[in-house]
Amino acid sequence: MTIRIPPENFLDRILRLMGKERLVVIPQATVRLCNELGPYVQVTARRESFLTALFRFRGSSHDHEEPDMIHQQTA
Repeated sequence: MTIRIPPENFLDRILRLMGKERLVVIPQATVRLCNELGPYVQVTARRESFLTALFRFRGSSHDHEEPDMIHQQTA
């Protein structure tokens, strides 16, 4: 499965200045589709809502999240 991560925009930069990050979400339906079609699936992920990321506590751990959320590593 190929996962395409959407590019960052100005909202991501604002969150980074505040010390927060936006997660990348893979739709659950694509996981089921991947199980049916095998490794030949291309998925376009979407970003978490700006407001959800904005109101999350800065020090909160991401352990309680669903397994279809990915932390994007910035260089």
